[in-house]
Amino acid sequence: MTEVEKALDEKLFEERIGGSFLQKKDSEIFMLDTGGKDAKETKRRKRELKPLRCHSLLDGLPGVPDPKPNRTRTRLPEDRINPVVKKKLKTLVEAGIIPKKMRGALANRAEYIRQRKETEAERKTRRRTKFDFDLWDKDTTQETIDSSSEVDKQWITPETVQHTSIWANKINPREAKKRSFGTSTLLAAVEVPHPGQSYNPAVEDHQQLLWKATIVELEKEKEKKRIERTTTEMFPTKANAPTQESFMKEMSEGIVELEGETKEDEEVGEEVEVDKEGVKSKKPKTRKQRRDLKARGHEARKLKSMVKNKLKEAEITRLKSMRKELRAADEATKVRQAKNEEKKIEKMKNPIQLSKYKYEAPELEIKLSEELTGKLRNLKPEGSILEDRYKSMQRRNIVETRIVHRAAKAKAKKVDKRSHKMGWEADYSKKKNARIQKRNHKIAKKQKKYVHENAVLAK
Repeated sequence: MTEVEKALDEKLFEERIGGSFLQKKDSEIFMLDTGGKDAKETKRRKRELKPLRCHSLLDGLPGVPDPKPNRTRTRLPEDRINPVVKKKLKTLVEAGIIPKKMRGALANRAEYIRQRKETEAERKTRRRTKFDFDLWDKDTTQETIDSSSEVDKQWITPETVQHTSIWANKINPREAKKRSFGTSTLLAAVEVPHPGQSYNPAVEDHQQLLWKATIVELEKEKEKKRIERTTTEMFPTKANAPTQESFMKEMSEGIVELEGETKEDEEVGEEVEVDKEGVKSKKPKTRKQRRDLKARGHEARKLKSMVKNKLKEAEITRLKSMRKELRAADEATKVRQAKNEEKKIEKMKNPIQLSKYKYEAPELEIKLSEELTGKLRNLKPEGSILEDRYKSMQRRNIVETRIVHRAAKAKAKKVDKRSHKMGWEADYSKKKNARIQKRNHKIAKKQKKYVHENAVLAK
């Protein structure tokens, strides 16, 4: 009976646990545990990072209510609404009447959620996951790619479009447009070098690059000659320098006795006489003169008004010519605006002077015909990558043009110490001062003689 009872007990136990183990598969009985923790994670750190005592006290004791419940905090939009308005809004929503502002907010929220779902895969990989166009097709442009994926904005308000554009990073803020380094240049961050700068260039490309470098050198030589012409060549040479005779001749020009002219000051003084009797005295106007003046003024104003009215009437007949003039002015305005736009675009292709120093373009990195090897292994490097990047930032108006300023060293002052004097310094300084006084006396004597000669010539 014990064996029968054992068999019955095992059968009841298997019924309770869901069936016999012999009839079940391994996958139903066993489970592969892949979510375990590593030994490093389970190992408890000896020194755990705990908050500072001063910070933990600010959080309050656990289970104790806040002693100051009405603390200052940033209120949410629903907290800022007036309770009366909030109650009225709730009643309208319950009645099925939703305000326009709330409808717009709900629509914007739904659009944001939809965009998040669409770009979920792209945000995970940060790569394009949908290739529904030919990347190498010349007719396909970025505009057609963007327009194919855009939503029909015919029934969307401008506010909603701006809101969704901000969320999708398709709109630049107002302050970002003011930044010079973001909007004032059309140059690429990394420019493609000239084909003639290759280690094995074509003959035409290399000759074109050499001609470009020649033009740059000719411009430098032209500027150097211009500076020489406007500075050194403006002054006379040593052979044509002024002498004492030429100086005396130039300074004595205009003296009457030396030029043999006669005095005419007395005759001119006799001719100029003031006729005091010819000055008319100011008399008050009579009544008749005032009446005549008033009548003449009235006639003049009347005539001016008649001429003005006639001109207005004549303008009606020249409506066609006026239309032509207006059309011509509009065309001239359009042409001028187009030229200004072209100038603006051309200006954005060149660097702006952000400091008192102008931008100087780097020298062209060229190889002469005999320096070309045709192999990359034998190529000798030219230029510097660091300098190229720095010049690129200056060209794109990110960094202003600057130069290295070095402080001028002050001249060392020589002083003789008393302890090092040997006795002959006083005699030397006395002789030196005597020479200086003698030279100054000679110069003063020459100046006095020159002034005396000029005074004699003037008499």
